[in-house]
Amino acid sequence: MIRPLQNAAWVSLCIIALIVPSALAQQEPEQPQQSQQPSQQQSPDQPSGPIPAYRSPLASAAGNDQDEDEPQELAPDNHSLSGAQYFSLGIPTTRSYWQPHFDVSASADSNALETANSPGWGAWTSVSGGIDVHRTSGSNDMTLSYTSGGMFSNYTGVSNGIVQGLNFADRFAFRRSSLSFIDSLSYLPESSFGFGGLGGAGLPGGGLSGLGSGFTPGQSILTGQGQNLGNSFATELDTFLTPRASLTFVGGYSSLHYFDSDLLNFRDFSFRGGYNYQMTREDTIAVLYTFSGFRYSNFNQSIDDHTVQVSYGRRVTGHLAFQVAAGPQVLVSRVPVTGNTGSAGGGVGTGSNFTQLYWSLNTALQWQAGRTPLGLAFSHNVTGGSGVFAGAITDTITGSASRQVSRAFSDGLDFGFARNTGLAVTNVKPTNQTYDYWFVGASLSHPVGRTMGLTFSYQMQYQDSNSTFCTGPTCGTSVIRHMVSFGLGWHERPLAF
Repeated sequence: MIRPLQNAAWVSLCIIALIVPSALAQQEPEQPQQSQQPSQQQSPDQPSGPIPAYRSPLASAAGNDQDEDEPQELAPDNHSLSGAQYFSLGIPTTRSYWQPHFDVSASADSNALETANSPGWGAWTSVSGGIDVHRTSGSNDMTLSYTSGGMFSNYTGVSNGIVQGLNFADRFAFRRSSLSFIDSLSYLPESSFGFGGLGGAGLPGGGLSGLGSGFTPGQSILTGQGQNLGNSFATELDTFLTPRASLTFVGGYSSLHYFDSDLLNFRDFSFRGGYNYQMTREDTIAVLYTFSGFRYSNFNQSIDDHTVQVSYGRRVTGHLAFQVAAGPQVLVSRVPVTGNTGSAGGGVGTGSNFTQLYWSLNTALQWQAGRTPLGLAFSHNVTGGSGVFAGAITDTITGSASRQVSRAFSDGLDFGFARNTGLAVTNVKPTNQTYDYWFVGASLSHPVGRTMGLTFSYQMQYQDSNSTFCTGPTCGTSVIRHMVSFGLGWHERPLAF
């Protein structure tokens, strides 16, 4: 197990060594930041450079939406610091457009069953297509990305997989307020965290472009093959009290459901209220309160989570987007709290409530150095347990980077780590089982004309635990998987409407 991990680590270090020196050498001067009040947004009719039709599959995860010859113009980011979405490097000033795409790939997979005893190498064929839409009209700004596809394997005992991914955001700006609707959906044949089944073609909402921590199901344990549905929806209202001060209110709902295993299905109702104050054109502070209520459909368990955080954010359009929030987290739990399987009869005690105090931390960074975008995010929170635990303490870190090596080649890197530990409750003997899960992916792409491209990618997934586990069809103490893919993609240039 160790040697494959060392090989994957050397691949990752080599790619980082190529990317970082270029990033440090290509920094650009800062541009002035504009006020974030909705009435002062940039007009959608302002001209801008064209959007590239084809780029590195991992580029979107790091926020690379720029053409090599004509960089895309950006308006200042207007997301609330205490809102449901992460900060971005800026808002594209392009006019309304739609952009179809189609990808096909062939993959060699060392462990398609995701079991402790790998059955050996097999093959996948993946086909996907989708559309990206950006519509601006007066005070309305809407983005939609949709991908649909399938995975077909020659593995004995492995079913074909269906892939559906949707990321949607619609924002209505008024004189002193704005109203946003955000939805993120995935229907996948395996865990969404580190999913690489489409041979490097990314899913909508990857990287830091989707909902922030606390508003997603948090599926961060490798649970084996089997269709599952994850969905998150949030409505956000931002009201400006003064040009610098604003209030934010968010109501959200997320759910995770497994169709082919007896893992725990759960839903989370959430609410957030926050006060934001813009100290300078780049710096903002906020105080926020978040409530989350986890409920399980096939397990007698409920968790109410109350979190208070102080937050700081800094935005420099086109160059830097950073935010951090930290504070105490109070849980009111009804036992049983932990479960190693999805069966409803494995708990200890009934009808008792326990109050526990934890700490929470969420931080995200996007940095654009020349043509090299970098993204990094970390969170420490109580989550729903990814279908394995009825509540877990979860630490996750994700990162991504991409670089235009030359006019003929671009490369990308993404990685992630998640640690999930079952909740321990006073007066109840805990299992204290822990899952550590790593993934790392790298890609090299070569455009063929303006709308087509070839991609070669590699991905490694590794998970271990401090005791024997069974998560769906995946059993053992550790699982490792390697995927090598070659793909052909067609991404049409944006079509105005």
